[in-house]
Amino acid sequence: MPSRRALLATPLLMLPGIARAQTVPAIFAAGATKHAVEELQQVERATGRPVPTAAFDTVGALRDRILAGERPAVTLLSAEAVSAIRARGIGPADGALDVGRTGVGLAAPAGRPAPDIGTPEAFRAALLAADSIAYADPARGATAGRHVAAVIDRLGLTEALRPKLRLVSFGVEGVAMASRGEVSLAFSQATEIIDRPGVQLVGLLPEALNLWTVYRAAIVQDGEEARALLALLSGDAARAAYARIGFRGA
Repeated sequence: MPSRRALLATPLLMLPGIARAQTVPAIFAAGATKHAVEELQQVERATGRPVPTAAFDTVGALRDRILAGERPAVTLLSAEAVSAIRARGIGPADGALDVGRTGVGLAAPAGRPAPDIGTPEAFRAALLAADSIAYADPARGATAGRHVAAVIDRLGLTEALRPKLRLVSFGVEGVAMASRGEVSLAFSQATEIIDRPGVQLVGLLPEALNLWTVYRAAIVQDGEEARALLALLSGDAARAAYARIGFRGA
């Protein structure tokens, strides 16, 4: 099997298969990685190389599509989801690389006073004071959405917050609502909030309530195209893109 050094050295220009029309996108990427993948697509476009197609959704939705039989070349999901895919014998054992980790963050419209969420008590008070709060529907397998629902329940706020909660299908949609001033607060992975126009990162959840998630790029359908895409998603440009949106070392 090719070494990691060989993977990172493989130029996409050598792989015309990337440019072919595909019914299944080449990359399945979770929302936490969306803005980094879009930046890499822009880099490929600007340099005249074929631009890999990508589908963005919650971790759970993309995991389930793969388990149901869809075969992108690579996927960029939580390490837990990649392990579930590998447990079903999908993809080569050597074709996966961690890209970083992120915690759950809270977004608010830019320019508005940001609430204090530095302690569990302050965080609880901020939620009670908010007019409206958006987060991804846990039923769709959203990593941050499932965690936020559990935290709200843990704090005993499920009934108190129910009238002001706005469930969205995808975490980035909640962040976009905050950017338009449609909600007071929005939960999502911090990497879906940092450097987004119209919103500010209020902060990560207090450490006692936070969830850190490692994201992993992994080959699903092995071959030259997949190996080149794995190199793209783990190369220097990718590392810079992940860092720009707040990913930390895994």
